Amino acid sequence: MKQLFTNLTAKPHKPFFFGGAAFAIVTMLVLLLHYQEVLYSRVALPTFHAYTLIFAVFSQFFFGFLCTMFPRFLAVPEIDRKRYLPPFLLLNGSALLFTTSVYWSSSLTVLASAGMFASYLMVSQLLWQLYKQSSVTERFDVNWILLALAAGAISHLLFLISFIDPGQITINRAAINSGFFLYLFMLIITLSQKMILFFTEGKVVGYQANRSRYFLHSLAGLLLLKVVFIIGAVNSYGIIDGVLFVVTLRELIRWRLPVRKVEAILWVLYLSLIWIPIGFLLFFIDSFSQFILGPTGWVFEKAPLHAIGIGYFTTLLIGFGTRIILGHAGQKPAADRYAITLFWLVQIVVLVRLAAGVMLNSEMPLYREMITTSALLWLGLFLLWSTRYIKLLLKCKRSNQTVIAS
Repeated sequence: MKQLFTNLTAKPHKPFFFGGAAFAIVTMLVLLLHYQEVLYSRVALPTFHAYTLIFAVFSQFFFGFLCTMFPRFLAVPEIDRKRYLPPFLLLNGSALLFTTSVYWSSSLTVLASAGMFASYLMVSQLLWQLYKQSSVTERFDVNWILLALAAGAISHLLFLISFIDPGQITINRAAINSGFFLYLFMLIITLSQKMILFFTEGKVVGYQANRSRYFLHSLAGLLLLKVVFIIGAVNSYGIIDGVLFVVTLRELIRWRLPVRKVEAILWVLYLSLIWIPIGFLLFFIDSFSQFILGPTGWVFEKAPLHAIGIGYFTTLLIGFGTRIILGHAGQKPAADRYAITLFWLVQIVVLVRLAAGVMLNSEMPLYREMITTSALLWLGLFLLWSTRYIKLLLKCKRSNQTVIAS
């Protein structure tokens, strides 16, 4: 057991990937029990859903990625085990307490959230120390990553305040939307445009990235405006979402990604990007239909949000996670049939979840069935992914060479 723990914590991506996968399964199991009306939480289900996925699932996976790649971005030594292990232990212990305390103690829920917040600050501080230590002059993407992490800290603090005083509806709305758009989305899109284009340049002879220098600036401004409007309950009638659709689609076209020239381990990352403009298009259609048809118009429920959250975030997470685990296990980052099946399973999950949102316009029982189906598929996805790849996290590295960029 001691040897397994030593292997699991030998590199920063290992424990965080393990924790992220574990809570992806735990969180969805809890939600399924809520859907079946077996459990009744003291915390509103949408808040529990958003908070745990943002800070116990997605954050863990991308913490693992950042703690692995930040030293490479900044040309500094790798992070020592004693620096990333304490925040990992605090985060997962606090997340476990949070998941259980929401059924029997509001005070412990606040304490657990405070622990998760402290662990978030510890990881952010660790990355900031690397930033100050580095002599690298080109820090464009790193600066945006740190800005996204700062937005995540604000979102996490707002969640903590909302747990202390559940009556603060506006603060709760600000926490969820700032966490999703200003933290997670900005963090992941920054990593996407840096790493996906880097991988492509290394794989396809003659390919050169054609990034827009001001894409992230315009994107951040539009998302900030969107969040402010949501917090203030101001109806933008889909205008901001329409512009976001155009801006993101234009940038992806500008990249001219060579879809037919790359292997599955890379084209799955391209596939994830498609869900960005689709998500904002759905946001636009949702808002515009309400403007044209009024409150009785067509309802998309949370379909646009899940197009991005599952279609983009989760597809990219599975693609990045698979690549890094294989590379650090001394294996060539490549996708066999098993991995490709998982890549397409993510797409099935998002399509079923989108269909569930549409079904809300017909019959509630059908909506519940589709929600349950999407949750079961999510569970199946992470169980199957964990069965194959978590085992590699528990093994010692077989080779002295890490293959990341191939």
